[in-house]
Amino acid sequence: MRNIRLNLSLSMWIFVLVLILGSSLSFATKTISTSDVPRKLLLKKTKNSDDDMRSFCSGMYKCLDMKYEACTEKEMKPWPKVEYDKEFCGPYKEIVKRGFSTDVKANMMVDVFMRLGRQYRAVYSSEGTLPLEVSEIRFLFDNMPFTADLINAYLETEYTLEYNSLDRRYFSGSNGNGLSGDFYWALQDSVGQKSVLRNMFFGYGYAQILKWSLKGTAVAYLDMDLVAPRKLKYKLTAFVFPGNSVLNSIMQLRVFKSVVNSKIDDVVNDIKKAAGMYYGGNRRPIAKSKKLQTPENARHIAEFDSVVAGAPWTLGDALRKEKQQRELSMPPSK
Repeated sequence: MRNIRLNLSLSMWIFVLVLILGSSLSFATKTISTSDVPRKLLLKKTKNSDDDMRSFCSGMYKCLDMKYEACTEKEMKPWPKVEYDKEFCGPYKEIVKRGFSTDVKANMMVDVFMRLGRQYRAVYSSEGTLPLEVSEIRFLFDNMPFTADLINAYLETEYTLEYNSLDRRYFSGSNGNGLSGDFYWALQDSVGQKSVLRNMFFGYGYAQILKWSLKGTAVAYLDMDLVAPRKLKYKLTAFVFPGNSVLNSIMQLRVFKSVVNSKIDDVVNDIKKAAGMYYGGNRRPIAKSKKLQTPENARHIAEFDSVVAGAPWTLGDALRKEKQQRELSMPPSK
């Protein structure tokens, strides 16, 4: 009995000690050896840029307690005007929590984290609702070129969306009016819990805003939740990385952020208008559109009609259907 009491007391003491020291124990520095991540690999991924090496090395150390032996002391040195506080390091911890890999060999890992570690950053956010069900948004994400063609047919706009990889994780897009970019769909859910409703994107964008022609990189989250029948609530948060202090000052201006948000709202409103016309039973734009008359888009229309009527759709169904069609079209083996 005495041993049981002693073990219980010892357990409680350890529990209290963990509570007191929990933060330091949980975030002990992890040293990554040069055998795991050679300097040659980091230099290749940062294209031998001194600033990018410093942004990556110092940011990973200060925000995620990951110290790379391949980094020099100079590269580990924090940027002088950056406070590595909760606000600055928040995106680091958020994307790791969402499931983004910290393995240097993972797709776009260094690209994302070296941007997050830069001196300058502008944050933009937009939220609202879309008149769509979960299966419908999954279908539209799963068939992006068709989505652009459908909106263009109803609104006579010039949107483009094209996949740049077989797995559809890399894509390009434009609104035909000053906004365009190339993107990597880094995360399609939040640790496997809400497919398509928790997203992370990384991309290179181009924009004509007021008198400025801009290009740069961004990390963005797009989170959605169904709050009522055919009503998806969304929130878009984007971290944009200006290349210098002058551009950073411009992008922090209230008027500049207002114009950026208005351009985002324009895209959302176009989706709402097209959806309203489609759900209202107006099929004339579909019949008039040459792009929607192709065999592929005719199949997409039939599939989307089925999803709108209540049929389920899971992200990846488009790829699975394409594979099935290829297999059916192949000549029988002898």
